[in-house]
Amino acid sequence: MEEDLASIAVEHASKLGADYVDARLEDHYNELITVANGRIQRGVINRKCGIGVRALVNGAWGFRSTTDLTKKGIGETAKIAFKMAKASSKHVSTPVKLAPTKAYKTSYKTKVKVELDDVAFEVKLEQMTTWEKKLHTTRNIVRGLVDYTGIKIHRIFVNSEGANIRFSNSVAWVSLKADSKKGDITQFYETTVGHSGGYEIFQENDIGKIASEIGCKAEELLKAKAAKTEKDATVILDSNYVALLTHEIVGHPSEADRVLGREAAWAGTTWWAGKIGEKIGSDYFTAYDDPTIPGTLGYYLYDDEGVKAKRKVLIEKGILKGHMHSRETAAIFGVEPNAGMRAITFEYIPLIRMSNTFIDEGDWKKEELIKETKHGYLISCMRHPSIDDKRYNWTISAQEAYEIKNGELTTHLRDVALTCTAPKFFKSINAVTKKTEILPLPGCGKGDPLQALYVGNGGPYVRGVATPLGVQ
Repeated sequence: MEEDLASIAVEHASKLGADYVDARLEDHYNELITVANGRIQRGVINRKCGIGVRALVNGAWGFRSTTDLTKKGIGETAKIAFKMAKASSKHVSTPVKLAPTKAYKTSYKTKVKVELDDVAFEVKLEQMTTWEKKLHTTRNIVRGLVDYTGIKIHRIFVNSEGANIRFSNSVAWVSLKADSKKGDITQFYETTVGHSGGYEIFQENDIGKIASEIGCKAEELLKAKAAKTEKDATVILDSNYVALLTHEIVGHPSEADRVLGREAAWAGTTWWAGKIGEKIGSDYFTAYDDPTIPGTLGYYLYDDEGVKAKRKVLIEKGILKGHMHSRETAAIFGVEPNAGMRAITFEYIPLIRMSNTFIDEGDWKKEELIKETKHGYLISCMRHPSIDDKRYNWTISAQEAYEIKNGELTTHLRDVALTCTAPKFFKSINAVTKKTEILPLPGCGKGDPLQALYVGNGGPYVRGVATPLGVQ
């Protein structure tokens, strides 16, 4: 990619009279493999290059993207972005203002040991097929599924304020799932292994062994007892379950466009709008969003507006502290921008997105939480969420659970979900463990048209109060 191509777009729109312009010139490499029940259902390599141009004119945005990377094509793209913004400016009631930020000039890249495209695609197909076979631990496993994604992105960000940032990113993950059936009972167990980095993650971890463990788990769930409903029980949530809970009732409602009501027609708003500085949880509840953590799916050091990334304090000891911002929403709230803007590719305009959102660690041990619980439930591994528009009422199912009696794990349970309201659960948190784990969550959806982005979520083991539901 030629750096001057991005500069051409910025210069062209600026000369036409745009108040602000930025351009993202990107080269994408993407490989996808799906294997189900011994058959390769998908084996694809995609490659695309293009540029996305944003122009701000008289307080309104215009955006255009193209794969025509000639000077003429880029000039025309910048011209259309400018014209769209100018036409839109006649209809905006509140002109857009951008919070100031430093114009950085830098280059960085994800640490990679084995480049994704250095491993032959045929080798990957063979490995995925082998891993899928490992899921079939018994005849009760009626379906195995292996889904692999590898992505490499080279991006140049340039804007009219003088920013020039290069980022070479590489992410890879594989999702493994085993469906089991015996009589009228059907179950499944799944997990995802992934990171920001290269193919080395699959060489440094025994994925075949992990696949076999998943098959065994799916088999064991057939023997588990169906869960029953119990109002306001003590629950201990493992890091995997906490990952989805944090994603849904901490991460999404922390996006400032939701707080402002701008996502209402598509994805909802948030119940804690206007509550900055208020106590919305217990002293044990602290949550961050941090894109600067290497090795995570949400890793980056500068967002798609060129803002330098840092740890965002969302909730501190139960007090709502802040949101994820763009430069535009930061100006509205009167705060500094905090690098919350990302787009999946150059074809899309950036949106406010979480990166790695997680609950902070405490000083308990997992064994202590269980031992001190007279009666309750250990809830393990996320399954499916159901959340209302304001992220207030939530129900999230789990892949399995264990009943706790007199400080010991007893009955193995299946078909369990927890339900509660966000403030009730946050205020009920009375212990968290020492270790925080951030897990890969690919496919976080937002926007219209939809942008499915990869993020990291997690936390420690968390103890609180919720209502377990038996899912029949």
